[in-house]
Amino acid sequence: MYLCAGCALLGLAAYVICVKAGKKKDAGVYFLILALSGVFGVLAALSGDERETAQEEEILRPQPGEGDVQKDYLLDAEGLFLQEPYRVVVENRHLTKRELEELFSQATDELEQTFLGENRSLDHISKNVVPVDSVLEGRVFVSWSFDSYEEVNLAGELQTEALAAEGSLVEVTATLLYEQVEAVHSFTMMVYPPEKSAREQFFDALSDALAAQNAGTDETLSLPTEAAGYRLHWQRKRKSGQYTMLLLGLCACAATAVGKKRDAKKAGQKREELLLAQYPQVLSELSLLLGAGMTVSHAWERIVLSYESRLASQGKGACASPAYEEMRITYHQIKDGVGERSAYEQFGQRLNLQVYRKFATLLVQNLRKGTAGLGRLLDREVQEAFEARESLVKKRGEELETKLLLPMMLMLGLVIVIIMIPAIASFQL
Repeated sequence: MYLCAGCALLGLAAYVICVKAGKKKDAGVYFLILALSGVFGVLAALSGDERETAQEEEILRPQPGEGDVQKDYLLDAEGLFLQEPYRVVVENRHLTKRELEELFSQATDELEQTFLGENRSLDHISKNVVPVDSVLEGRVFVSWSFDSYEEVNLAGELQTEALAAEGSLVEVTATLLYEQVEAVHSFTMMVYPPEKSAREQFFDALSDALAAQNAGTDETLSLPTEAAGYRLHWQRKRKSGQYTMLLLGLCACAATAVGKKRDAKKAGQKREELLLAQYPQVLSELSLLLGAGMTVSHAWERIVLSYESRLASQGKGACASPAYEEMRITYHQIKDGVGERSAYEQFGQRLNLQVYRKFATLLVQNLRKGTAGLGRLLDREVQEAFEARESLVKKRGEELETKLLLPMMLMLGLVIVIIMIPAIASFQL
């Protein structure tokens, strides 16, 4: 509070000085804010300075189980000139003797019910029990002990090897703890071996029957024909090829996928080869028509119509040409309202080959600058295309020669074998 009052006075004095100096809008605003903050701090301190003493206030203690609470006070000791904050811990109300008895009674009822687990009663325990650590929502803590750990361990698990068919009596002791008060609750239970299902009983009987046969001294082992009242029929288990067939099916799927990918790649390569082979022909036809005085669009239309009439005359056995098919698509795009420039650009993008992209660029430039010089450029492009086609044919021929080398070597080996066999036979004679 004193700090706030000092800030208020200091800020107010500084604000007055700034106003006199003509700096009200500059530094004066900050000092005014500091002064107001100090004033509000003093008011808050005065309104919150409610001194509480233990003699003047009775604190309502929490009910049992609700936990402790804390209260903050300002401690003022007369004669010591002492005034400082102090925190008082208020513990929850402790239970009376009668309330403790009722609490432990409820706790024992709950722990016995929980202890049973999947068992029906304490007179017949054939499944694991559940020794819980606490009951009544954690208010009462529980610790367990057994008079014998041969039948049940501390985790509540039955020790099946040590259990007798007639049952074993086990005394259980549960120690309950609430705050600092303890209560001991004891009870007994009859522990029996776990109940086996019909399937488990059958296989136990079958195992005993086979053990009896193996204990004999006969040279042969007779398979039992009955076990646990069930008639037995024995058959040799045959190896099933289902997993092999499944594996083969997976391999076939993988091979099919690889084959399709390879076929698609081969088809793409074959299409590219056809496009490159047809490129000089397309250029020569277009250059010839342009030389006859036609515009690019009319020459394109003439080539497409001629291609369609040729396909119609050949009938169903006609073989489509990829280059002319793409030209036909471009022609119909122009007829449907697509601009020539856009149609030629899409033509080059669909073919996605350098020579066709260059060809499309020439056509687009023709639309921008006019037909001047287009024929000369096409003639030079035709000449380069034929030279590239010639080099491609030579390359394919060299590849074929390389592929034929292996069959030739095999044939040479076969001829050598045919010649050498009679020669070797004549030497032996």
